[in-house]
Amino acid sequence: MSKGFKNKKNKGCPRDHFDMDDTESFSDMYEDFISGNSLEKLVDDLYAKRSSTREEALVELVDAFESSYHLSFVERQYVTISYLFINSIKKGMTKETNLACRAIGLLSFTMGGGSSSHEIMKDALPQLCKILSGSDQSKMPAVVKCIALLAFLGAEDLDETEVALEAIWKIIQPKFGYNVTTVNYEPPVVVAAITAWSFLLTTISAWRINPENWIEHISHLSTLLEADDRSVRMAAGEAIALCFDLKLFVVKPAKEDAEYLQHLIYMQNMKAKITAQIDALSCEAGGKGATKKNLGEQQKLFHKIGDYIMNGMNIQQTVKMSIRGTMLCISSWTELLQLNFIRHFLRKGFLQHAQCNPLLHEIFESSVDQKEYVPERVEDNPLMREIFESSVYEKEYIPNRVKGYMLLYAQYNPLLREIFQPGVDEKDITKRVKNLRRSESKKIQYMVIKSQRDIAKAMKQSFYNELMY
Repeated sequence: MSKGFKNKKNKGCPRDHFDMDDTESFSDMYEDFISGNSLEKLVDDLYAKRSSTREEALVELVDAFESSYHLSFVERQYVTISYLFINSIKKGMTKETNLACRAIGLLSFTMGGGSSSHEIMKDALPQLCKILSGSDQSKMPAVVKCIALLAFLGAEDLDETEVALEAIWKIIQPKFGYNVTTVNYEPPVVVAAITAWSFLLTTISAWRINPENWIEHISHLSTLLEADDRSVRMAAGEAIALCFDLKLFVVKPAKEDAEYLQHLIYMQNMKAKITAQIDALSCEAGGKGATKKNLGEQQKLFHKIGDYIMNGMNIQQTVKMSIRGTMLCISSWTELLQLNFIRHFLRKGFLQHAQCNPLLHEIFESSVDQKEYVPERVEDNPLMREIFESSVYEKEYIPNRVKGYMLLYAQYNPLLREIFQPGVDEKDITKRVKNLRRSESKKIQYMVIKSQRDIAKAMKQSFYNELMY
């Protein structure tokens, strides 16, 4: 604080060294303290016998994991929390099971992969696969997505990944045979399974894949391009685009014999068939009696897939990765499917995890600058709204006093100059600021300093009161 603003009545008293850095530190500690207590209370509610109590706790926990990055909390209690989530998956009705699947997926995502996520996957996978072998299809979309995410984060080798892939594929292509009950899965279940299977397939590098092992899968995906439901056709199309991206149609012979030639001809015919199907779907017309739901999206999707397969044109897409405007560039179907799945699973928590969770940076090999400058609009700043007396946005006429405040604040906020003074030179702003009356300039400085001290003292007092009680 400058000497000009010292209170003469307090002359000789020790200075208050509690600055804004301390305020932020105490604020973070206070938020961690409060959120930790709240989360522990919700975890305790998962022990309740009443399913409604457990469901309410799961709703709150899912919202907490979506809204914030609670790494310190889950690192301390992930074993207990994962056990309770698995218990809800095992014993709960549809709503509780679906919530628990999302919760344990968010838990593993917060942990960021590694041995902890591997342990969660091993404990949860048997129970999740048991649900897939049952008849309750209302639980299956959440279950297949959970399996895919847990294996994506926790699988340590190709064998563990293939176990999860096979469990999901049984929903996409049910087995038929003697003493085998035929199951017709509903379109939402099939779409969720295809999406989850495709997402998990992206973890297998092209050089580790033997195309001969995927002939049956590609053939069935080609069949699904003719499904009655448009969402199934679109999911199958994305999976086929991924197969091309992973070079599953490329035949690599060990030796040129009759078997190799037969396999080569089969794959060439399959590629020609799929190309014709994609071309037809990209220009499908909504005729009389035909549903037009998602027709435009289907045409746009298969047009992109056709450009990639026939012309080698990769997709180009940019996605916002932080509230500060950092963008992620997507240039392959592998990246696009990974991004779409993760963004759909995290929902509103995507930007929060993109900012704080290093796992997302590792997946997409992107770096988000957490100290990047964020311009602040005047209407979002309560102090500046008070100074401007709301006249900036509610009236066409702006008093000279307010214009002076705007010019002074424009020194520190570039966006303010763009809003109110477009094209004004920096020297011109500085010159006009110096011409402001000294009393008005000091009044603004005093209000800012007083506001900072009041916030610091209030936060300090509330934090220690919370610790005492």
